[in-house]
This record gives sequence, structure tokens and C-alpha cells, in this order.
Amino acid sequence: MNVAEGNPLCTCSSENLIFPFPKRVRILMLVPWSYLKSWACLACGHCCKDYAIPLAEDEWLGLSSLFGPRVAEQILDKRCLRRGVGGRCIFQHRHDGHWLCSIQSAKPMTCRLFPFKVCFHPLFGRKEEASYPYSGGKVFIYFDVDCRGMEWGKPGVELVHKVLPEFIGLRLRKGRGQYYSTARLRPQKPLPPVRPILSACTRMDFPLAVIE
Repeated sequence: MNVAEGNPLCTCSSENLIFPFPKRVRILMLVPWSYLKSWACLACGHCCKDYAIPLAEDEWLGLSSLFGPRVAEQILDKRCLRRGVGGRCIFQHRHDGHWLCSIQSAKPMTCRLFPFKVCFHPLFGRKEEASYPYSGGKVFIYFDVDCRGMEWGKPGVELVHKVLPEFIGLRLRKGRGQYYSTARLRPQKPLPPVRPILSACTRMDFPLAVIE
């Protein structure tokens, strides 16, 4: 059972992530950051499968210039990152037992910020628990319990002083670098470079990011 089911501490968000299948809508289940002891990306690939990831205009222009217009698909009124077989993001690949993003330096902001929501107002309730002091003021941070990389408990030093500040910086667009907000893996084999290949060179009908 999902940890959010029957949990009175979870907030049901009206901001839905739409699945690619008819009549399937996922309701975000959010808790204040202060309920977490720690969080780390496991590179399990769960968040890159089935989710509809909306693209901002600049993200769409950047990705389409690199890989062609078929990087996106229309879902209702949103232009979203295209998914491939089984609903998995077309830019995800398997490496050393982990699912990794092959456009890490260009991935959409929605992907960068998952599983946290950094808000300027307590949009999802529990104002005190969600409050986080930042730059002389406050932001309100919530965690999506669909992510598998969390541990419940009293917030640890790394979460408070490393992880959350990095997510806030991403939200405020003060930098795109990621360390604590993404998987920290040491692959047994070094990752080879990623390049786009033209669809004319393959039997696929849209360009992919592939391993050389």
C-alpha cells in the first residue's frame, strides 16, 4: 500500500500529474519536508515512468532544437516530454543496474525539482511544518511520498543544510548544477558521452539520446 493511503498527515494536491492512459489521474500526496529524516535519489527510475512532464516554452525550444520536434507529445492542453515503450521517458537509459537520465544537463525543471515542491506560500497546508527559513524570509517545502528515496524521522543535517537549499536554488533559478538533488552514483564503468542521432540513420520515427 502506498504510504500516503489513509495517512492523515498527507495533503492531497489539486495539481495532478496526468498519466498517458485514459481516465488515469494521479493525485499528488504531499507532506511537509520536516517529516523526513533524509532523502536521496535511488536512480530507481520510478519517477521517469508514466508521469506526464509538462515543458516550458524555453525547454521545448531547447530540446526540439537538439533532438527534433518529436521529443514532445500533446496531453490535453499541455506539451509534455514524450514517453516510449511502457510509458518510460525516451531519454532514460539503464546503466549498472540503475535508470539514468541521458539529458541531465538539459532536463526540464519539473524533473529537477521532483520529489519536492518549493512554494512561496503554504499552498498545501501545515504551514509551520512546511516552513523553511531562507535568505531572511521563508519558503514552504513539501515532499511527494510517491518517491522511494526518503526516510521518515527527525530532519538530518544533510537534508536541512545541503539537500533543501539546493532544491530552493533550482526553484529560484540561481543555478542548474545538481549534486544533492540528483543520484550520486559511482558507476563501475564510466558513463560514455551522449549524442543525438538523426532519425534518418535509424528505423525510429524520432531522434533519441543514445550512448556512443
